[in-house]
Amino acid sequence: MSLLSWNCRGLGNPTAVRVLTDLVRAKRPKVLFLMETFVDKRKMELVRVQNGYDSMFVVDAIGHRGGLALLWMNSVEVEVTAFSSNFIDVQLALDVGKPYWRFTGFYGLPERHRRRESWQLLRSLATHSNLPWVIMGDFNDLLNQADKRGRLPHPEWLITGFREAVNDCGLRELPFDGHQFTWEWSRGTANMVEEKLDRIFTIESWLSLYDGAQASSLICPYSDHLPLMLSPESLNRPGSRRRFCFDNMWLREDKCREIVAQSWERTRGMDVITRVECCGRDIWRWGRNYNKEFQRKIEKCKGRLAYLRNRHDSESMMEYPRVEKELLFLLEQQHIF
Repeated sequence: MSLLSWNCRGLGNPTAVRVLTDLVRAKRPKVLFLMETFVDKRKMELVRVQNGYDSMFVVDAIGHRGGLALLWMNSVEVEVTAFSSNFIDVQLALDVGKPYWRFTGFYGLPERHRRRESWQLLRSLATHSNLPWVIMGDFNDLLNQADKRGRLPHPEWLITGFREAVNDCGLRELPFDGHQFTWEWSRGTANMVEEKLDRIFTIESWLSLYDGAQASSLICPYSDHLPLMLSPESLNRPGSRRRFCFDNMWLREDKCREIVAQSWERTRGMDVITRVECCGRDIWRWGRNYNKEFQRKIEKCKGRLAYLRNRHDSESMMEYPRVEKELLFLLEQQHIF
């Protein structure tokens, strides 16, 4: 079971939805928290259905600003307890009979002159419940100068204010694997900036429940923020036998038509049902390998992006947008399925 948090920077764009769908397909998070959706509940309903979630709670965007959404599967028990344009607060249990704990999806105010409001909001949220607590999202704040690369140092008053708020709430940061600078701006230019704006915080009582919890950032295109994934429990899933499904993506391949023709010729004289069954098996054997190869291309692009994300030489800077464009093209093809 896992939770995924992402500042998606707008879901009105079909490309953004395709990137989200790939994330969901690859990581299968049971709970999904999205920030800066830039859409209302009606449009989020389409996103919910497309990604196979059973329930959701939405804070509508105001014009082309803000917007929060929490989506979850029915296997997770969720009760929304409070919300605003900057957070969604819930009590949840990973399964029936499992202990309840508290999850808060948080989006810090981006304007510097309003950061004190964000810090006070954190302090207020800390008093709302005694349940074990996890809070994750885009805090729009840094804890130290090492959380930033590029241009001018971060103002010390902002670092101090955020650190004091975190300490006052009794929170401790949960480390995550992967690229640490979760937000970037002006990649490939002299003004490029990288910052660790997205984080996961917990309190001791939650860590005592899930002392083996793991977290990581995920490389994906489109948004200037990286998603964060939190896995309180093991992600090992028992294998299941898949039934045959025809993939519309195969219709683009001439080889698929060749296999159908060859199979139909090979089974000449048999009854129609048998011929269809044989043809289905032939297509499935070929399609299974085709899909694996297609997925390998996607994973190869993601791996290359992860490698390039941390490099700042001119060659890598030029290659990054090319690989990102290639990945978006592959995701568009995948969307046909």
